[in-house]
Amino acid sequence: QPTSSIEMSAYLPLRDEKVLVLYTGGTMGMRHEANGSLAPSKGYLTDRINELPEIGRDDMPRFDIIEYDELIDSSAMGPEHWVKIAEDIQRHYNEYDGFVVIMGTDTMAYASSAMSFMLENLTKTVVFTGSMIPFAHVYNDARRNLLVSMIVAASSRIPEVCVVFNDKVLRANRTVKVNSIGLDAFDSPNYLPLATLGTVIRQRKDCILSQPIGPFTVSTNLIAKIIVIKLVPGFDDESIEALVKYSTSLRAIVLELYGTGNGPSKKKSLLDAIRDARRKGIVVVALTQCARGGVSLETYSMGRDFSDAGVIPGGDMTTEACTTKLAYLFGLFPDPSEVESYMGINLRGELSISSTGILRNTSNLLSVIPPSPLRSTHTSQNSLSNVV
Repeated sequence: QPTSSIEMSAYLPLRDEKVLVLYTGGTMGMRHEANGSLAPSKGYLTDRINELPEIGRDDMPRFDIIEYDELIDSSAMGPEHWVKIAEDIQRHYNEYDGFVVIMGTDTMAYASSAMSFMLENLTKTVVFTGSMIPFAHVYNDARRNLLVSMIVAASSRIPEVCVVFNDKVLRANRTVKVNSIGLDAFDSPNYLPLATLGTVIRQRKDCILSQPIGPFTVSTNLIAKIIVIKLVPGFDDESIEALVKYSTSLRAIVLELYGTGNGPSKKKSLLDAIRDARRKGIVVVALTQCARGGVSLETYSMGRDFSDAGVIPGGDMTTEACTTKLAYLFGLFPDPSEVESYMGINLRGELSISSTGILRNTSNLLSVIPPSPLRSTHTSQNSLSNVV
């Protein structure tokens, strides 16, 4: 594991820096309606931010805020909304030193993971944040998360998409939501935080991707015709057979297997369904159900049976990173074999486990931009599906 770090003072002169804040919806900007329930309110968050005594200080960046016309819950967000965020960042890229995206927490790990792939050759910090408790409550985590996110976006010089929540700065495509009620709602089980917050901001320079050398571009053609299936003991494999047989548009199946990639490989019907999927050009990826570690299909004979049937290992990728990486790659390549080959390549620091199951340090690597004949700014297709 990497060990070197640098410390940044809690006080930094930031008046010369400028940040763009995009508010898409979510808990942070909600307030109480007449019936007592919380709902987003247009203009409310902007008013609350401008009222903060910290705004205008020398150690806070200047900022502009764009509130989306339709403020939506993150559970209703999909690839078409991610495209809008990416296009807004692209439109204003040269005007700001960093970006903050405020949204709901439920699908933040998906949206931020997708953004890490869509924003190619990113040289600035893009922060996703939100809160578990809205500004409207006296006791809340909204104020701290917002102010820290603006500081990080303006000062950290991390050329990545990050999630800033509670006391951590996490690589977006390593992030998962781990708590539905606690303030420490996000974690990065297989990678160290890029920075931690205390009396100083401790930044892990050896965990951060290197500055890219190519021009900044945005890839917006996401094809998310993907389904995630979590195996449980005694599951009905006929449903997988039917899915493969009758689906006309499915591009990938993500199987969440046990341990290092084990499953009931003696169930002939399951392996036959996987082989049928491969013959139809459907990519099949294996992930682990464990919070830490990853998949190595060569470790046990059961995993090797899946590998022989055409399943490719997803290493230590999160489900969020794996599914959004697939959507990104399908938007670049019509040939599923090209998608498969890039699934095993670390593109944005999302992957650090080798085929032999040995964790590797992925710090200080350049991001990889796959060459593609399909690069475009088309809007995305469909949304991610999840079957448990």
